[in-house]
Amino acid sequence: MKNVFIVAILLCGFYSYGKSKHKEIITIKADSKKEILIPAYKGDTIRIHIDLYKGKKAKLNNIYFLKYPNTILTKAEKIKDFDYGFITQDNGVYKLVIANNNKKEVDYNLLYTISSTRKKKPAVGYRIQKDTTYGYETSYLKTVAIPETKQIQTEKFYLNSTSNALLKGGKNRIVFPVNLPQGTKEWYYVFTASREEQDIKSTLSTFNLASQLTKYIDENASLQQSIASMSPPPGANICDIYTIKDETNAKLFKEKEDFRYELDGSRENYKSGVVTVNGQQKSYIGIRNPDNLYGIHVGIEIIVVVAKTERKEATIHIPIITSSQVPYLIE
Repeated sequence: MKNVFIVAILLCGFYSYGKSKHKEIITIKADSKKEILIPAYKGDTIRIHIDLYKGKKAKLNNIYFLKYPNTILTKAEKIKDFDYGFITQDNGVYKLVIANNNKKEVDYNLLYTISSTRKKKPAVGYRIQKDTTYGYETSYLKTVAIPETKQIQTEKFYLNSTSNALLKGGKNRIVFPVNLPQGTKEWYYVFTASREEQDIKSTLSTFNLASQLTKYIDENASLQQSIASMSPPPGANICDIYTIKDETNAKLFKEKEDFRYELDGSRENYKSGVVTVNGQQKSYIGIRNPDNLYGIHVGIEIIVVVAKTERKEATIHIPIITSSQVPYLIE
């Protein structure tokens, strides 16, 4: 018997350990409600009892029990007494809502208990949560970069053949600077070569790369794809053309010494076409006639794309940032 008595005492202590009890009288104004937060661990038992204080004759009393924030677990409407027991399926915060839909203020007796085998009693903590919404629309001036094309150079040269340059003192190569304006994003050259001077004069008069690029910019088309689809100007004979980044190598080219050039903007055995050049600094273009017997006429036009800044009116929705306290179960 003594052993049975000891076991009974231990069991009673075990099942009462972690039990918390809350009791109060709640006053709720007419057509108002009260929310009570109840923390619990998974497997805890919550028992709730609500009735009218001192037998008031209120009939329109609605009770809701939810998993926070808004998952309804049970509800009872137009009642005077409420008894409910629930074993929690998850850790978390639960919410009891008492709604007084009567035309007068009502007092309620509230009693709820939380039974748990855990050593630590559940408790509610709060964390700050910020939410952003967008309110009224307002206008402001915005600085935007608008690409713009400019023709900066048109050049025409005659280059002797390699043999004449060697024996008669003529020049079979030429180098000239390309002075890029401030704000240059990229630049292009359109090129043609022919033994007939009249061909070059006719072709130069029809160069219109700047206007074509402006059209593509206005249509928001890709310049690289647009240039790739262009038909090259007429060209009958070949020459070599190099883009050079510095004066030292430009002089080496002119003096027929080994020099460095940029592969992306250079072409060899080239008759005509449109070439894109990367870079925003002053550059040089070197042109060489590789033909041993015949001189050649060349024509070149250089176009830059610069970023022109403008102030334009734009609209924005003003962000409204609000902060709130969100309850959570303290682990």
